[in-house]
Parts: sequence; C-alpha cells; structure tokens
Amino acid sequence: MSRGRRDNICGGTYHVMNRGNRKGLIFEDDRDRRQFLRILIDEQKTYGVDLLAGSQMANHFHLVVTTPHGNLSEFMAQLEGQFARYSNWRHDRVGHLFQGRFRHVVIENDIHLLIALCYNFLNPVSAGLVTRPEDYKWSTYAATVGLSPVPDYLSINWLESLFPIGSLEEAQRRFRSLMAEERPAAAYLREHAAAVEPNWIRQVIRSYVGENLQVGMLPRTYRSVLRSRLPDLFHDDMTSELRADAIYDARVVHGYRLAEIARQLRLHPAAVSKIYRSQYKSRHQ
Repeated sequence: MSRGRRDNICGGTYHVMNRGNRKGLIFEDDRDRRQFLRILIDEQKTYGVDLLAGSQMANHFHLVVTTPHGNLSEFMAQLEGQFARYSNWRHDRVGHLFQGRFRHVVIENDIHLLIALCYNFLNPVSAGLVTRPEDYKWSTYAATVGLSPVPDYLSINWLESLFPIGSLEEAQRRFRSLMAEERPAAAYLREHAAAVEPNWIRQVIRSYVGENLQVGMLPRTYRSVLRSRLPDLFHDDMTSELRADAIYDARVVHGYRLAEIARQLRLHPAAVSKIYRSQYKSRHQ
C-alpha cells in the first residue's frame, strides 16, 4: 500500500531546501536575492503559507514554513519555477537552475523545529560569511530576535511556543542568548533535560537527520550545532556490539564520515565501512 504524501499535510511544518544544479550558483548577486524574496512573498500570499524562517546562500536556500492548506508542493513549484524562469532570462541561460526537486523534512515537535532553525540561521556563520548570524543580510534571524523590524511576511509566533515565558520580547532575548551558545540545540536540550527522556531525544535527532535527510546532504551547520565529539562517542572498554552501535550513530545521528570514524578508532576504513553496512542492513530489514 502506498504512503500518503508527506509534503501535503494541512497544518504541516517543514524545513525546505534546495541547491543549484551541479552545485552551481542560484543567487549571483543581491538583485537575484531580492527577486527571489519578491516571488516568495507573492506565492506565500497566494497559497496561504506561513514563513517561520529563511536564509539565502549563494548556491542553496533554506526555508521553514507551515502550510495550513496542505499545499507545499504547489507553493514550491511556483516559487522555484518562477525564479528559475527569471534567472534564465536575466542571465541568458537555458536548462535547470535547481538540482532536482526540493528536499523537505516534516517538523514534528519543538526539538525538530529548533534544529531546523539553527540549521537555517547558522548557515552563513558555518560558511565563513559572517561571525554572527545577525550580521547576515539575507536571513530572517535579525528580525526574529528583535534586532530589526519584523516584516509582514514573517511569522515569529513559534518563539512563544519554544520559550513560554510571558512576553515575545523575552522569548526573543532567550532565543538570541541560546544562539550565542557554541551548540544551541544541545544547550536547549540541557535546559529541558528534566522533562525529556534521553532516548526520545536520541530518536528525534536520528529521525530528523538520519532517516529523513540523505547522509550526503547533511549540512555542515548541523554538525556544529548538535553533534558530540568523536572521543565522547567511543570508549576503550566497549564491547564489539556497543562499538558497532556507536559507529552507526556516529555516521547517521552525528554525521561523521566513515574515514573520520576509522581514524578515531585506529581501524582501516574498509573495516569500519563493513561494520556500518552490517548495522544499516540489520536496522532496515
């Protein structure tokens, strides 16, 4: 029996992303970025989509959106199609601008949402474009935390859901303080550790990153936001079974390359690859 389409959920919230064909540029200058934003605002109104966050890089973009009418596919088709036609016209090109269909992750709870927001807002920092997320012009972060006016097209009500502490201004301050942490999502989890079961957190992170995104698409931003250091994932007194579990988690949950894991364990990469493949097969039978 076929599964229902998860990109057409009424009231669904999604982290949406796409990048340029062959990793090429999508936005060649600020004029391109302004046009993308104009199209985004127009189509957002047409399809009744709520924009929670967004960032435009050079060869990719990220959005966090909610679709009250269950029409993510239609919204994204118009957004990407119109911008691709504009870009080809302006730059005198033909062919595909984007690398296939957009990718999306269904956001199912507050932890998912926080990870998606960190992913969005820390992209320019991880890319070395700025040292602070509020300094990047083509992101909604500054408006989100109260450092610039909130535009009409941006919804920041989610702040009071993540930080139910009385006022929007205080929630903005708390989120900005959290984003100054070395690993914001991990800091948020520490604050809520008493109310959240650790194994559930582990499953949430795995489902968001490992099960929904191809490991090859795992963003560098995520790695700086949440993952543990390799020495913390492996211990000298581990049994072979525990080590195999740790290798799988290091790859899928934390996004380390097999070569990095092999160096940490002082094993040949082929041996680590064999263990990982065996774990993957046993977990996906």
